[in-house]
Amino acid sequence: MTLVERLKQRPAGLAIVAGLLLSACAPAAHTDGVSGGGSDTMLRIGDAARDAGDISAAIPIYRRAHMLAPLELDPLLRLANTLSNVGAHREAGNAWKRALLIEPRSFDARLGYGETLAALDQPILALEQFRLAAELGSSADMHNGMGVSHDLLGDAAAAQAAYREGLGDQRSLKLLNNLGLSLALSGEYGEAIAILEEANGFSSAGSRHRTNLALAYALSGQDGRARAIMAMDTDEVSAQRAQAFYTMLASLPDHESRVAAVGTYSAVRDNGTRSTANPRRAR
Repeated sequence: MTLVERLKQRPAGLAIVAGLLLSACAPAAHTDGVSGGGSDTMLRIGDAARDAGDISAAIPIYRRAHMLAPLELDPLLRLANTLSNVGAHREAGNAWKRALLIEPRSFDARLGYGETLAALDQPILALEQFRLAAELGSSADMHNGMGVSHDLLGDAAAAQAAYREGLGDQRSLKLLNNLGLSLALSGEYGEAIAILEEANGFSSAGSRHRTNLALAYALSGQDGRARAIMAMDTDEVSAQRAQAFYTMLASLPDHESRVAAVGTYSAVRDNGTRSTANPRRAR
């Protein structure tokens, strides 16, 4: 949200190190007389569940870790990140706010709260959190969040400036994808196509990145090229529906209208896919 890749602490895969499982299951010293182990033990168990993809188990474990150590930052960061990963943005927002009460100068909490606010379609409040985060540090995710928030507000120039600033440090697939989509929606088709072609050259690029490239080609009037790209991920009926969507999108008068029509800015994590008819912005 890849966020720090924090949120970068996302599920890393289904494999769990055996030693981690053993340590998580081993008896641990109790904390404050509460049975079941201390906060650190709960965090290890929660991390094991999260990394195995068992998010439904990880969330209550992180909640317990927070209960055991209500003044510690890490349990809340993990809880908020995990809630964000499953789209529970309002609950995540509450966790971020509690984290910021403990440590107002936490870069990760400011960044995560900003992303959550953007996902809740509150870009003005999100930008305030990103600006506060910028006083504490910098990351590709921070610039990405700023760009997405400015795009939500219809400010293409500010959005693209934020994406470009982030790309000054690294050629991030997420930043390239979002810059290319923003350029396409603001009518800069030539540069959008070049940027999205670069993004699709990444080994980790997938259908969501091809979707945005197809959109840029379609908006530029290159329907044949757009359909060839769509054919890589969808059937003929879906491709026809996508083409109709692109035609409607091209008729809209400005960047803000196109952003609203695309309706893809509520996604917080750079994982998963969308259909070709619904282009994807990575947060």
